[in-house]
Amino acid sequence: MIDDLTPTKTLGPRTARLFTELHERGQRVFDTQTAAKAMGVSPAHAAVLLHEAKKRGLVTPIKRGLYNLVPFELGKSYSHLEDRHTLVHADMGERPYFFSHYSAMDLHQLITQPIFTLYVTTKDRLLNRNLGGTRVRFITVKPKQFFGLEAMRVGENNVHLSNLSRTLLDGLRKPKYCAGITEVAKAFFMAKDRIDIQQLIEYAHRLEELAVIRRLGFIVEALLPELSAPLEALRVQLPRSFVLLEPDMPSMGVFDSRWGLRLNVPKESLLAAIST
Repeated sequence: MIDDLTPTKTLGPRTARLFTELHERGQRVFDTQTAAKAMGVSPAHAAVLLHEAKKRGLVTPIKRGLYNLVPFELGKSYSHLEDRHTLVHADMGERPYFFSHYSAMDLHQLITQPIFTLYVTTKDRLLNRNLGGTRVRFITVKPKQFFGLEAMRVGENNVHLSNLSRTLLDGLRKPKYCAGITEVAKAFFMAKDRIDIQQLIEYAHRLEELAVIRRLGFIVEALLPELSAPLEALRVQLPRSFVLLEPDMPSMGVFDSRWGLRLNVPKESLLAAIST
């Protein structure tokens, strides 16, 4: 109840209208335009009122023009941020996006290390940013590579993320955005009962990157041999050349002629990682 709040938490009439409207919508993250409309004032006046609301511990700025309500149940707390996926969802507005790479691995419950950066794939080139203390790294893809999405309820919103197959393949494309090829290998092993090998093959073709096919074949044969039979048709079509298993590590290690890889992360290291 508002009567139970300390004086610094009291609401003015316009701020009360904003809080009421947002609570009715079940919305806690909002922008200046939304606030102006709810309070019946200009955006400039709304910005002044929100600045005062911040000083009273009623809202937390996320970035310029974007705010988070501080729920009353937090009592004397002067700041609050929603789940960081919700913050990104609100910041993206109508722009197409999906959580990808290590962020998607996290949402699919496939990580074994903490995640400090959110990875977001878009069609547009966007500057990386900080939202309420969360680092957001944008990865741009061609429109034809914008596929393999699903929705998941996170916090108060349905957010967009890569499905399991696309998540695993993105890990093979850019291991550096997934804490390295060893973490990607562990994700394959953790997801073994959910993997759709035919969908993985279809998506690998659509991505049109031979390095992904090489890494996919090697990882599945090494860690999940029971799923590997359909990959043979891909292997026999590969040109005779080599790429690195871990593209962001030095070129060293033995050559795997079967899949055309230089194993700068030894197979034994991957097997050891999934056994711990």
